[in-house]
Amino acid sequence: MGAVQRLRRRFAAVEAACNERLPASLKIGFLTLYAHTDRGGSLVDRVAERGPWRRWHDLGIGVLVACGLGALGAVGWVAVVALTTDVQSTAANDPNNMVAIPGVNEFMPLAAAGYVVLGLLVATVVHEGGHAISLRVDDLPIDEIGVALLFGIVPLAAYVKPTEAVDDAPARARLRLFAAGVANNVAVTLLVLCGFLVVGLGSITDAYLVYFGWLYTAAAPPTAADVTSLGVVVNSLFWVGFLNANLALFNALPIWPLDGGKVFGIGVGELVGDGATAPRSVVAGASVATAAVVLLALFGPSL
Repeated sequence: MGAVQRLRRRFAAVEAACNERLPASLKIGFLTLYAHTDRGGSLVDRVAERGPWRRWHDLGIGVLVACGLGALGAVGWVAVVALTTDVQSTAANDPNNMVAIPGVNEFMPLAAAGYVVLGLLVATVVHEGGHAISLRVDDLPIDEIGVALLFGIVPLAAYVKPTEAVDDAPARARLRLFAAGVANNVAVTLLVLCGFLVVGLGSITDAYLVYFGWLYTAAAPPTAADVTSLGVVVNSLFWVGFLNANLALFNALPIWPLDGGKVFGIGVGELVGDGATAPRSVVAGASVATAAVVLLALFGPSL
């Protein structure tokens, strides 16, 4: 344990030294470069002033709860199957395929890299934009708006950092804040389905079979030719919809510090009547239990 702590201190010292030399708008942390600004508030304010955002975010609380229950039920069912039947390990359980890195993940050939990055950017910008708008609708300040770049090059995610004032906000405002991102991802997923209605619903099946159908057949993983055969529109719609849906479902799980975990903590706190958040032991217990079910669903067939 002492060696681990020493290694952490060295990493922290290197990061601190690097951050001292970087411009104020940049900082690094664990192989990731964060480019951020505190000037995005005016644009967010203009957007927040238009539209029934508070009503949408109130609805978003229900959307997040529904997504969380659905995701928990799905991973729970997969975990039970993994425990009670002789399920063979597949490429879906390969740790290399758990990260969305084209060329490493077999479901994402390098030819699909542009579409995967597009999907990730849309999903994270929409998600974090929901948080930002919700903050300003409830007159809560924003500390930073930025983007995280893996290795300083690969766009990883957009992010919004609120100030500590959010901790003292009413429970309803905090519920809206944490639900807004998931609700926006669900909305984009539904818009993508509408887009597939225009280009043809069969295109969803075609794209799914190209990228994931080989799990159930003797076919090989997708190639550059397979990706090209789908076309730009279908590839774009598929990855934008797929990654928005996955981000919504994953974030809705009751695991701290995901949005679902924070909503769970606030909800339990309201139920016990203290108006704050649930005891840390309750949130930690729910997080650990849910994470264990998710890990069992992902890696159970490999055990």
